[in-house]
Amino acid sequence: MIIVSIVVLILIGASLGALLGWASKALKVEGDPRVDELEAMLPGGQCGQCGEPGCRQAAEAMVDGRLSPTSCPPGGNGLATSIAGLLGVEVSNNPDAVPLVAVIDESNCSGCTRCFKACPFDAIVGATKQMHTVISQVCTGCKLCEKACPQGCLTMQAQTIQLNTWQWPKPKIA
Repeated sequence: MIIVSIVVLILIGASLGALLGWASKALKVEGDPRVDELEAMLPGGQCGQCGEPGCRQAAEAMVDGRLSPTSCPPGGNGLATSIAGLLGVEVSNNPDAVPLVAVIDESNCSGCTRCFKACPFDAIVGATKQMHTVISQVCTGCKLCEKACPQGCLTMQAQTIQLNTWQWPKPKIA
């Protein structure tokens, strides 16, 4: 009796597995592969500065043409150029735009931890009721921490030019 029950359960499981395998191939929805490529290029912080709730939705909007390639502030001009190249559209970057980085006025920081809870890129380190600091190489300038800080000790400043952030300026077109 137990052997019959085991055989019946195995047959039911195998038939359901085969049915799910067939359904995954027969009912597959084809998507635009550019969406996956764009999503991989975007920072992935789900900051919402582009007006979309996440990077996947932003990639879909860019492919559909509803969103400009320059709409991702954390990505900067380099990402906008890469996205425009992938989509085959022209992009007008602002050459005077400089990347922003968060700076904490440590004398006013109470250690409330709201800023590093708000940072989707883990660019802020610190502990409860301790001083916090920003890892400038990781910060994308998304401004979410600035909005979360109740003391107002977080400001966004232009990123200082260092060896890893310097870019050769493009020549002026006459």
